Amino acid sequence: MQPFEGVDVLDLTQSIAGPFSAQWLGALGATVIKVEPPGGDAFRDLLDGAMFASVNLGGKESVCLDFTTEEGLTAARDLAERADVIVESFRPGVLDRFGLDYGSVSATNEDVIYCSVSGFGADGPRADWPAYDPVVQAMSGLMSTIGYRDRPPVRVGASVIDYCTGTTAALAMTAALLERRRTGEGERIDCSLFEVAVSWMGYWIAHYTGTGEIPERSGQGFAGLAPNEVFHAGGKRREKSGSGGNEGEREEEGKRDNGGDGSDEDEGEPFYMAVVNDRLYAKLCEALDREDLATDDRFADNASRWENREALREELGAEFATYDREGLTTLLAEAGVPAGPLRTVDELVEDDPQVGARELLTDSHNVETDSPVRTARLPFRTSDGRPTLGERPPTRGEHTRRVLRELGYDDDRIDRMLAAGAAGEG
Repeated sequence: MQPFEGVDVLDLTQSIAGPFSAQWLGALGATVIKVEPPGGDAFRDLLDGAMFASVNLGGKESVCLDFTTEEGLTAARDLAERADVIVESFRPGVLDRFGLDYGSVSATNEDVIYCSVSGFGADGPRADWPAYDPVVQAMSGLMSTIGYRDRPPVRVGASVIDYCTGTTAALAMTAALLERRRTGEGERIDCSLFEVAVSWMGYWIAHYTGTGEIPERSGQGFAGLAPNEVFHAGGKRREKSGSGGNEGEREEEGKRDNGGDGSDEDEGEPFYMAVVNDRLYAKLCEALDREDLATDDRFADNASRWENREALREELGAEFATYDREGLTTLLAEAGVPAGPLRTVDELVEDDPQVGARELLTDSHNVETDSPVRTARLPFRTSDGRPTLGERPPTRGEHTRRVLRELGYDDDRIDRMLAAGAAGEG
């Protein structure tokens, strides 16, 4: 599926969100020209090049131009003149100085789709503030909900706001391309990390505005729901005896409040189980052959289970210790109880059967270390398969000469630009 074949995208972005949005369009058929400063995208060498390698696939071509030089800026404007889509991630107002803002570009490229990806949006009191993903996690309230009650808030370990902002921008650009097909008109899109993060807080905002209650950090679980958190299987299957399932050999399971430190050392194999209503709780008890827990007044409904969550955790923890993780999570899933192993990255890549069966990873190349890597595919498939991301991202300025030739620049002019530093190539 290549719906954007014939669409020219000018990628004036760095970091993660902007490049990821352009990668979506490239993987779906667009021709994406990434313009970098002569020294290259500032994110090329972060995380040993892995970060750049994950968001600059999709067949992108790299051109290095210096906007502070007349020739470099002229080339950038020429690329903008022919682009169907421009996506940029400068702070608001920066590109105005170069005549590469929406107003300047659309004056001659009237049907251009112009998408700005920024920290806080084009206006407002914080429009000029710099921002990266964890800063926005903090400012949006998201970080305040993550961690344990008796410890400081923590960030999500992946740049989730960046990635979601990139996906949001790609969706908005897709909608604008469809609208242009219908009306012939271009569009100005303003997409920010902060607004995406605030949208993620939607149900917490609704809860607060309806009740006045501020959400608290709830550790491995979800405040108000039980059992809904990380548990541990025993790691080795042991025989059970007795109708209640509480007899037989077991390792002692310490009490862990959701406000604890989350340590799972020597506790067994971790997995997450999400029981969010009475129906699922009944299924859990049936699957474990523990109907006594289903009829226990302490656990009669969710409010009671939350009130008595320590006692319930102790009962379930002792039960779970009699199972190995794979057998237990399979048993629960087949009973309709949402549960799954808590994976580390190596386990996800090397061992997860769903990753292999669905072919969720693809071969790529880290151009900064000149080494093969694997990365994630786009997270969907169609009737004719998955969009391909290409074999590797571009090296710095790899396509400068060819792209400038396509603009009509002769070799002498290109050589002068390269010699003067107005352009660059790897």
